[in-house]
Amino acid sequence: MAQTGAQQPTFADLELLSEVSQLLTLLDLDRVLQRAIRLAAKSVGASKASLFLHDEFDVDWGHIFVTRDMTPDESVRVVRKVLDKGLAGWVLRHRQAAIVHDAETDERWYVFPDDDYKVGSALCVPLMMNQQVLAVVTLVHPEKNHFTEYHLRLLMIIANQATIAIRNAQLFNRLQAQQRQLETVLQAIPDVLFVLDVNGHILMINDAAAEFLGEQTAANIIGKHLGAYSSTSSTLLPIFEAAQNDTPGTGAPWAFEVRSERKKRDYQVVISVWRDVVHGLEGYVVAMHDVTTLRDLSRFKDEMLRIASHDLRTPLALIAGYADLISIDLDPQSTTQEHLEVIRRSTERMNGLLDDLLRVEQVKRSPLELHEEVDLGALAAEVVAETRPLVARKNQELSADLQTAALPGVVVDRALLRRAMENLITNASKYTPEGGHIRVRASAADGRFHFSVEDDGIGIPPEHLPHIFESFYRVKDARAGNVPGFGLGLNLVRTIIERHKGEVWVESQVGIGSKFGFELPLK
Repeated sequence: MAQTGAQQPTFADLELLSEVSQLLTLLDLDRVLQRAIRLAAKSVGASKASLFLHDEFDVDWGHIFVTRDMTPDESVRVVRKVLDKGLAGWVLRHRQAAIVHDAETDERWYVFPDDDYKVGSALCVPLMMNQQVLAVVTLVHPEKNHFTEYHLRLLMIIANQATIAIRNAQLFNRLQAQQRQLETVLQAIPDVLFVLDVNGHILMINDAAAEFLGEQTAANIIGKHLGAYSSTSSTLLPIFEAAQNDTPGTGAPWAFEVRSERKKRDYQVVISVWRDVVHGLEGYVVAMHDVTTLRDLSRFKDEMLRIASHDLRTPLALIAGYADLISIDLDPQSTTQEHLEVIRRSTERMNGLLDDLLRVEQVKRSPLELHEEVDLGALAAEVVAETRPLVARKNQELSADLQTAALPGVVVDRALLRRAMENLITNASKYTPEGGHIRVRASAADGRFHFSVEDDGIGIPPEHLPHIFESFYRVKDARAGNVPGFGLGLNLVRTIIERHKGEVWVESQVGIGSKFGFELPLK
């Protein structure tokens, strides 16, 4: 097949190129590389050949192919050496093909001292795509001046076809690897996961979902309609209805909770949309997270609140009543009166705690009745006027800057927002010494209502700020003295504002004061 003299393609050359074009039909990378090196050697009559894959970082040591008898370790050793001192390294660095007519005199050819095979000439070609070397093919022959420019042009044609085939095989292998990784990740997730098309047919599922549906393997489920399992588990009915009644849109995922009576488990369901723009496909991803433990805790909390609201109030009322009866029969100057007063204050604090607990829980669980259009500026002015006497008792100054003249009416729960504003002002008064100053500001900007209360009180250490809105959280500070409270007021404010789709915030410096506030969307 060597063309030492003739410069015109022969029928055998054309037949060889046709065989090379068949590489494009192969997707197995190893087969592509093995056939590429065999065809390259055949095309120019080479006696030995080698090929190794390469990317912009390093050699792919798992894909080194040689037609000589070498162990994998020997192949790696040889490639390392020729990349450093040999012809393949020169071609890789210069990104161009090269012919060595005389291996004994050409400095680019490296001779291994222990190599019995004598090389007379060599031809080395890079397989390139987008200026990146994908692979390097080296061909050798025992005779000098065996390889010609014609061989080089022929091998470059073969290399172009082989480059495309190698890239296709690499991409296919990468997709397969990603598919396996995705399947591994899906199976490792304990949540129940479904991938549906737009009509509700199951495209992908993990083992947890298969077990949820009562199937042993996912293979029995793929392709079936989600509605086929609705009769066996009412848990899937709202999911099926959501997939049927809603078309994929651009909005955020929607979530709801369901309970499987068959399994006695609670699930938080999140449905999001997937879309393949190229192929015009779309559908849903359904994730079901088991929240049974959380719901059991919530039910336990509800039971404890029921006990607190009913079973504790009766003994507290009896304690307070008997304390009053005992007080009637005692001398007003008796020291026992002081003990009875401690009992009264303690029962009042317990009742106050129960009231605060139930109030927070009621706000969290009761439906938000946004049926009243409220002038938030006028509401802020009312709250300032009503809290001014309370602030005056501590000889504090209360000022207001309410820039809300052009504020539109907003549909909110008036009573809840009033309580949130009152709580911020009274909280500022509690932690501000006598003679201090409290400033209330309200304004509207960028489609949001801003309300803040600033004081020059004792301030809050920075480590406490992230927790200040949590239930029962109180900063232990000797400067606060005996300020009454249970740490529920600010938590109630956050609950109210978040139910109105708003945000709360706080700024504070120890010894300078604090600034609490919230923002609400005006639409």
